[in-house]
Amino acid sequence: LPPGPETFLTPPRSRAEPSSQKDRVPLTIDAMAAQSFRVLAVALCATWSVTLAKLLDVTAPPLTDGRASDAGATKALPEYSGPSRSRHSTWSLESEAALNAHVALEMAAAVQYRALHAWASRDSVNLKHSAAYFSHAASEEFTHAYELTTYQVKRGGVVDLRPLDAPVHEFDATADRSDARVAFEAALAMEKKVYDSLLALHATCGKHVDPSCEDFVEKFLEEQIDAIDELARYVADLDRVGPSGHAVWQWDHELSTPEL
Repeated sequence: LPPGPETFLTPPRSRAEPSSQKDRVPLTIDAMAAQSFRVLAVALCATWSVTLAKLLDVTAPPLTDGRASDAGATKALPEYSGPSRSRHSTWSLESEAALNAHVALEMAAAVQYRALHAWASRDSVNLKHSAAYFSHAASEEFTHAYELTTYQVKRGGVVDLRPLDAPVHEFDATADRSDARVAFEAALAMEKKVYDSLLALHATCGKHVDPSCEDFVEKFLEEQIDAIDELARYVADLDRVGPSGHAVWQWDHELSTPEL
């Protein structure tokens, strides 16, 4: 007779009761299957981790410009960075540094002109045409700096911008000079300093037999001569009118500026 349902029902055995060999066979197979699954899972996880690390190494190179870090260590350049492909041997490191130095001077002149514009615009000064003149000059100096940095990049150099010194904000009158004359004399001295820097840059380019750089700088030299001549004449006018407030106001009122 076939066994009934009660045949498969066995009373639960106690923990102390040893199981028979027949009972241990299915349990041992299950345990081995579970253990094999755990081993396979660990192996797969380890493989995935190594594969992911390799992928990250390929798709995410270290982002650095190759300069020394704060700790003093120099990191490797990423694959997409490196030396300029357009740089010619005539564009020397000395020329590159001289151009960067002049860019800093042009930026400083632009900031100083902006400070002069702010000073002349005060309600206690109110030299409207002088303020417009200084504002236009500030824009010109910023334009020069932009053109110079563009040329630096075109030649395969590296633009290196540095912090600037604070400009002068006060231009007080003296016993024999008006405040306007003091301000325009400061602008004249600054333009002469810019001209000297251009001469030094031009000489550096000539030293390395770089006619392209010399031609490029000569355009700024001509503009600089015109600016110096114009400011010198303004200072001469202010010297003639003297420190009288009404005379200075009249001179400013007749000043021809590009913005008014």
